[in-house]
Amino acid sequence: MTTLIINVDRDNDFGDKAGVKGPVVGYTECYNAAVRLISVDPEDSDSNALFGALKVYEDLRKKGEDVEIALLTGDNDVGEKSDEILSRQIADVVGSGQYTDAILVSDGAEDDYIVPVILSYIKIRYVKHIIVRHNENIESLYYYIVRALKDKKILSKILIPLGLVFLTYGLVSLIFILYSAYVTGVRVIDPTVGAITFVTLVLGAYLLERGFDLFNLMARVIREVHEYAQDTRILFFTYVIAALLVMVGIASSYTIAVRTSRNGLDAFLIFLSLFTWWVYGSIFTTEVGRVAELAVGRKAGILKIWYGLIFSLSIAFVVYGMFNYIRYILGFISLKSGLISIFFLILGLIIAIVSSMVHRYFNENPEILREGT
Repeated sequence: MTTLIINVDRDNDFGDKAGVKGPVVGYTECYNAAVRLISVDPEDSDSNALFGALKVYEDLRKKGEDVEIALLTGDNDVGEKSDEILSRQIADVVGSGQYTDAILVSDGAEDDYIVPVILSYIKIRYVKHIIVRHNENIESLYYYIVRALKDKKILSKILIPLGLVFLTYGLVSLIFILYSAYVTGVRVIDPTVGAITFVTLVLGAYLLERGFDLFNLMARVIREVHEYAQDTRILFFTYVIAALLVMVGIASSYTIAVRTSRNGLDAFLIFLSLFTWWVYGSIFTTEVGRVAELAVGRKAGILKIWYGLIFSLSIAFVVYGMFNYIRYILGFISLKSGLISIFFLILGLIIAIVSSMVHRYFNENPEILREGT
């Protein structure tokens, strides 16, 4: 019987960077895959981990053991989606029943999340981590900053919150500048204040673009809309309805804002607060269409969409509460209305925290999530 050496690329760097589709079985095929990735990105640790698995293969062959090696690739959406792909691949590889046990070789603790999945198909003899040693001169602050800006996981955890902080500060600062100019009649802006506001707005927008990868997201949305239009799928019609909701929301929010307040700045804040719910309505419509599509196709992932909707709702509460709290600070609304805006802010934060905790729980227990879908 044969021992299977498994290398796991949970976030699918092999597929995204080198075009290698898993599972890859065999020494020569895995060696070629490692060479392709390290040629594209010499700094990627996944190629080093696969070379480490190849070294384990060679060492065991020298000892006379019967071994085989396989590379499993997941998805850049690390979590439920990537682990489901890895589960299917390990089932395909070990389905023949010729392997008695396995050795897992990975580049870090994150890949250990797949251990329970592998254990459901085959016994694991041991796990080996391949840790890449760096030259002391390379381990500089600049090196880590550059690496961080290329790492999607770090981008989502660090750059997005920073971007929101800078953008919020810049927007609030801009609103106060416009309000001060309106009240005092001064048309000249303090260069220092103006420069800080401009820099924070640009920096916030840049960090959010890098964190959300907005250009690629917009290109993907346009491509999906084109595909859905050709296939006349449900989601295409929900996109059309969502776009109509946005246009109706602009008109409705503007009308209400103009009728509610004669102050230009107050009317603008009212417009933004009301338009927030129209934007959420368009998002809700789109995601409901996606749920309907998954349900018709009997596909998994419906619960994940509901988590996204709940988290989006929390953002809507926070944004709505923030704009109305600014109205209270500027004296446009009463203390009672200001307290209500604070309530919306707190409610949004509570919903965001709870939904994140629930989502993380199901990510760490994918078997429960699969049963629910």
